Amino acid sequence: MSSGTKRVLFVMHTVAIGGMETLTVDVAGELVRRGITVHAIVPENPDFDPLEERFRKAGATVLRLTTDHLKSRAIQVQRLARFVSFCKEIDPQVIHLHTGGTAGGFGVVSAARAFTNATLIYTEHDVTNAPAPTLTAFDSQSRHWVMRRMLDKLCHALMAVSRRNAAIRRKWLDPGADKFAAVLNGIPIRPFSEEERVRYRQEILKGFGIDPAETIIGTLCRLTPGKGLDDLVKAFAIANAKSPCRLLLVGDGPLAVELAELAKANGVGERVHFAGYQAAPLPYLNAMDIFALAVPAGSMSIALLEAMAQGLPCVITFCGPEEAVIGDKTGLCGPPKDPPGLAQTLLRLVESSELRARIGAAAAEHIRANFSIARVADDWLEIYETCRTTGIPARLRADSPAGARPEPLVNIRAKPENSASAS
Repeated sequence: MSSGTKRVLFVMHTVAIGGMETLTVDVAGELVRRGITVHAIVPENPDFDPLEERFRKAGATVLRLTTDHLKSRAIQVQRLARFVSFCKEIDPQVIHLHTGGTAGGFGVVSAARAFTNATLIYTEHDVTNAPAPTLTAFDSQSRHWVMRRMLDKLCHALMAVSRRNAAIRRKWLDPGADKFAAVLNGIPIRPFSEEERVRYRQEILKGFGIDPAETIIGTLCRLTPGKGLDDLVKAFAIANAKSPCRLLLVGDGPLAVELAELAKANGVGERVHFAGYQAAPLPYLNAMDIFALAVPAGSMSIALLEAMAQGLPCVITFCGPEEAVIGDKTGLCGPPKDPPGLAQTLLRLVESSELRARIGAAAAEHIRANFSIARVADDWLEIYETCRTTGIPARLRADSPAGARPEPLVNIRAKPENSASAS
């Protein structure tokens, strides 16, 4: 689509490189391909050097600047002065703040509102509840609520990554329907070949000493609390006892040692493999037969979309309207916080190569039709250009019925499962 937007600045309030960062880099690349100049502000911490490199490869210019108050308010004021100077230099039409749901970003938005005429957008890629403040206890959660309320007032539009997340946000703090959008995540649609998949699989599994004939359950996420990883390890142990398989964990984080100990305690220490953080995870996805996310309350996982686009059958525990997984069609839905129930869902795929093939093919078609990064860029640009005049487009309003976009299923006709097939 044509666009009157020519200069965009992304401001990253990030604590780790994950789905939020991947999505923003991918949209940056799509905007650059459309002739739009993209700048990005990335925190100064050396941990984010890979994020700077990814933005630069996407065609964006990068300023390293930490704009929150991790060290002191005085330092934050100095950094915000640099932020204002940078804005005067590049003159962005849009400043788009990205947060993981923390209280950061108020300083950036305040400075931008005072010293620029840019359209101010922020996306909460995760949603954290905070009760309304009371007269008797103005604690940290209450301060979070107040800061978020002020941020809502200063910005021209707020985005959530699903109407489910938007509903959670509206329950504890509603920014108003006229400025709240839900834009579902997307990914670059990359071609892949069966020959490439086989090569990646052989290379990765050889490194772990795994026979490629074995069935591999895998996941790709930060090894942190809240991801349901303990449930996944326990479910895997139950499934493995009935039908031997392997578990491949791709990602890093503070739970790595604890998860290894949990696997050992459940008798599967030698069958759970840790790949660590991978800047280019595609080969590891292609090494898997089944992708699993046990996140009890997730939404719009970038890793899930990437796995489905590669034709991987997926099991998740946060199914619902507008999620990429449509139960028994584009993936399977397992119960959250229920290792035995999750194990039974995993076993349906472990024990049926035909079901894996059918679900995987439907998943790839669904993602390519409905979850492309081009569609995300279209949606963001439309919001950039309408939120200050006519408001959020009806199809993207956060209070629209779930399922309005993308369509729940495109030209997919599921065949009856033949559970007698074995892998």
